[in-house]
Amino acid sequence: MSILFHFWSLPILFLLHDFEEIIVMPLWKKRKKFQNLKNQNQYFGATTNGSAFSVGVLEEFIILLIVSAICQLCHNQTLYLSFCIAYTFHFLIHYKMCYQFKGYVPGVVTVTLQIPIMFLLISHYWQWNFKMLVYFVITMIIVYTNLYVMHQIMPKIQVAFERYMKG
Repeated sequence: MSILFHFWSLPILFLLHDFEEIIVMPLWKKRKKFQNLKNQNQYFGATTNGSAFSVGVLEEFIILLIVSAICQLCHNQTLYLSFCIAYTFHFLIHYKMCYQFKGYVPGVVTVTLQIPIMFLLISHYWQWNFKMLVYFVITMIIVYTNLYVMHQIMPKIQVAFERYMKG
């Protein structure tokens, strides 16, 4: 099996993508163009601190590691495919943010570079049947509910980190 088609590719790609967000997002949110926006929270939530944002990334990374381990141990290609598709769907969010912002948004460079890789992964594991549909729906609910919850929790983590920093 090619190294690309290994079950551990998705967590690695996720982490590479999120490094772009972790590194650039705090600086990007301090730019004048961002500061002039009316609805700033639609871009990565209310979190402005890279450390607090990293906690959310870590939590999602752990989920992907667990999913990859389950897929590896159980040879579950359907579960892996459903998470690959869910991850790829999130690329659309980055492009939507770029369109609304009318410029660069953190994460869009790695998203663009990963499109061909994700296409290869999805093509390799592709199957469309009722089982895949069920996995896909459940995965989308889990992934996007988790993303929403983490964006609610990260500002609280940021406040806790700021208190820790002062004390």
